Amino acid sequence: MKTVKYFFIVLFVVSTTNFAQSSNIGTSVANFLKIGVGARAVAMGEAYTAISDEATAAYWNPGGLGFMENQSANFSYTDWIFDTNLNFFSVVLPTEDLGTFAVSLNMFSSGDIEETTISKPTGTGRVVSASDLVVGVSYAKQLTDRFSAGASLKYIRENLALESASAVAVDIGSIFIISEDYNLRLGLMISNLGTDMKFEGVDLETSVSTENSRIVEAQLKTYSWAIPLTFKVGLASDIIKTEMHRLTLSLDVNDARDFEPRETIGFEYGFNSMFFLRGGYKFNYDEESYTAGTGINYDVEGVGGIKFDYAYSYLNRLGRIHRFSINFTL
Repeated sequence: MKTVKYFFIVLFVVSTTNFAQSSNIGTSVANFLKIGVGARAVAMGEAYTAISDEATAAYWNPGGLGFMENQSANFSYTDWIFDTNLNFFSVVLPTEDLGTFAVSLNMFSSGDIEETTISKPTGTGRVVSASDLVVGVSYAKQLTDRFSAGASLKYIRENLALESASAVAVDIGSIFIISEDYNLRLGLMISNLGTDMKFEGVDLETSVSTENSRIVEAQLKTYSWAIPLTFKVGLASDIIKTEMHRLTLSLDVNDARDFEPRETIGFEYGFNSMFFLRGGYKFNYDEESYTAGTGINYDVEGVGGIKFDYAYSYLNRLGRIHRFSINFTL
């Protein structure tokens, strides 16, 4: 019970810590990077930094990859707002001596959009789209029986009609097991530490008329903007763990360059390591609040484990979000 008390003391201290206030609200690009992936993590309110024990750790905290002993893969689909969608895929390959490697792919798509202009508000007849892509390579190493650290190198690209912008970024994370009695874990994560993005493309090309009516080719000027650099600290503990039952509580504090610090809490109840019930809540978010979800795990003889997860998120005025994931473990 001392460990449980210690968990809640640390939880209170972390949740009330006054991180540096942001003065850059609304000044980041590639904001699709903030959309959580994986139904399990999202169902727990995205309080997942100190857990990160599935293939989605390549997104949430690459430090968690170091504790993974089996090959695994994850595919996640998010039915996002305004008929957009997000797809995430990752593969984890542990090795006996070198550490753990992973590759991941994160794709956001708007679908087809009918172009409208001021002069043609009913449509120009042209169809455009917006899409985003992240390709990542991750590496992690379990340095001690209680500590693992890792990093991800990412290539980020955004496309809007015929314009595009790209950046290179790094995620760095670690997980430390404070106590083995209740599996009390501390997770730290810095994500999207990278270069700025600037849009370029043929749609920015134009022409202007000079005073003597001469037509001169020109190009609209764009500015470089930073990607959403974020620092996260998380705590998680299995406050109940028996042969049939497990209850995990988790807390994350997120401090990003472009919004005020935010807190998320979550839980996961597992019965017989087969059926799972999850929930969470997000504090200081503009539209997001509570989350919920379920999961079921099958062990297929000679193949491995197959887990199906579902998550529901409520975004207030933006509607309801559904996520589906399938995770394979060999």
